[in-house]
Amino acid sequence: MGSQGSSCVTCLLPPRTHCSVLISDLIQEQNLMPHVEAKDRSQAYQRMLEHAVGKGLLPKELLPSAQKALQAREDKMTTAMGGGFAIPHATIPKLKQLATLFARCPAGLDCQAMDGKPVKLFFLILVPADQAQVHLQTLATVAKFFNRRGIKTKILEAKGPAEILQLFQSN
Repeated sequence: MGSQGSSCVTCLLPPRTHCSVLISDLIQEQNLMPHVEAKDRSQAYQRMLEHAVGKGLLPKELLPSAQKALQAREDKMTTAMGGGFAIPHATIPKLKQLATLFARCPAGLDCQAMDGKPVKLFFLILVPADQAQVHLQTLATVAKFFNRRGIKTKILEAKGPAEILQLFQSN
């Protein structure tokens, strides 16, 4: 799935040398939503989860538990990282494999970020209950990727899904 020449964004070593999660492995065409419209965070998460179900990334019967787990995570503390970016993430019982999804919401949503800025970029991570290490590696990979200088601006300015995918595949 990942490109041969890219390095791990967590440790910057060649692929599969150390870490098992590459940003290029996490986003493909089926788990990319280049334009999400929502009135609030809950509706945005609902649309992301429905997209995941529709693309076969999340079993339909796990939709209610995924919604509940994401809300419980947000109730503890916002997943909005600041700078217009959020990493909603949760552990989902009975989920068999990692499910990720990237969504761009150009209008921005109030997600109670520490800097008060509206969130325009969401990287959803749903993890099986027995994969804590994968959960941590995935969070680290995503956070490091989005902390790269200029990447959020490039994604926001991308003309469509192909350009967004290229940014994930080449970085």
